[in-house]
Amino acid sequence: MDFKSSVKLRTREEVMDQAYELGYTYEKISHYCPQASMAALMDVFGIRSDILFRSLFAFHGGGGNRGIGMCGALVGGIAAVSFFYGRSRQEFDLAIQNTRATEPAKILIDRFEKEFGGIRCRDCQKKMFGREFDFWNEEDQRTFEEEQGHDKCAEVVGKGASLSAGLLWDELHATDV
Repeated sequence: MDFKSSVKLRTREEVMDQAYELGYTYEKISHYCPQASMAALMDVFGIRSDILFRSLFAFHGGGGNRGIGMCGALVGGIAAVSFFYGRSRQEFDLAIQNTRATEPAKILIDRFEKEFGGIRCRDCQKKMFGREFDFWNEEDQRTFEEEQGHDKCAEVVGKGASLSAGLLWDELHATDV
């Protein structure tokens, strides 16, 4: 499959803008940040894989809605990098080393950290709200909703999807996939 063809005739900025808009909209309407981020990237780059999409679900809210793990918007982006460049099962079974996804993932993590002051869900919460939330606590959940948490998370997902799309655009235009 030629993933380059899905973005070949568009500029980096167009691809990033589309990823932002889709990520923002998907998170605002359907929630679950890693899937919203991945849905945006799948649409931008013409990826079709329900298995990939489903496998991201429980990473929402920092993993199991705990807030302590990596932000789901970033998880979706790293998963997209791995989709393009990660080690296949055949490479794994043959113990073939493939580190092609490692550097782009690091770059994405560094950019995300610079944008949001960290990579954990709670880091993003602290930047957006000035505090962290425990989504398993009913009072915190209510406060999150009252403070338009899903709108603010939609902003993070939009920016995360945009950063991921820009990185993938760069990588796809620098190499042959």
